[in-house]
Amino acid sequence: MSKIKENLEDLTSRILVNNDMYNIPVDPIKIAKTYDIEVYQGELDNKIAGAIRYYKEKDKFEILVNKKDPMVKKRFTIAEELGYYILYEEKLKKEEVHVNLIDKTVNEEEKEVEYFAGALLVNKTLLENVYNSNSTILELAQLFKVSISSMTLRLNVLGLL
Repeated sequence: MSKIKENLEDLTSRILVNNDMYNIPVDPIKIAKTYDIEVYQGELDNKIAGAIRYYKEKDKFEILVNKKDPMVKKRFTIAEELGYYILYEEKLKKEEVHVNLIDKTVNEEEKEVEYFAGALLVNKTLLENVYNSNSTILELAQLFKVSISSMTLRLNVLGLL
């Protein structure tokens, strides 16, 4: 595992432990509230999963997710936008908004944020504690409230597949 990924694993674990949220499933809305970030749902274009916006006049961030998306997608989008906030807060303050497009170009920043989201929602230690060779990907995905593809990717990245 790369140093960046190790750091993201450590960071997400600390966030969960420090906020007394080290349990399954992780609640990304509660985590957002610990940073004084409100989460809203709205009707967005099908190409937009969500966004995080900075309001200069209030010195406050808000996350918006597409209410038409399935619950697991909304949870992942919130976790991604939290990743932008935690990893790139100063950049967000300058740009004021980050829009999470469905078909986006994946650069290093996007990869970090996506990894952050996966590590936050499916914490490595929590997963290892419940994982056994009889666990199905579907059962684990349902337990952690993530998509089957997210769980498959997370198991693969952690070397559990």
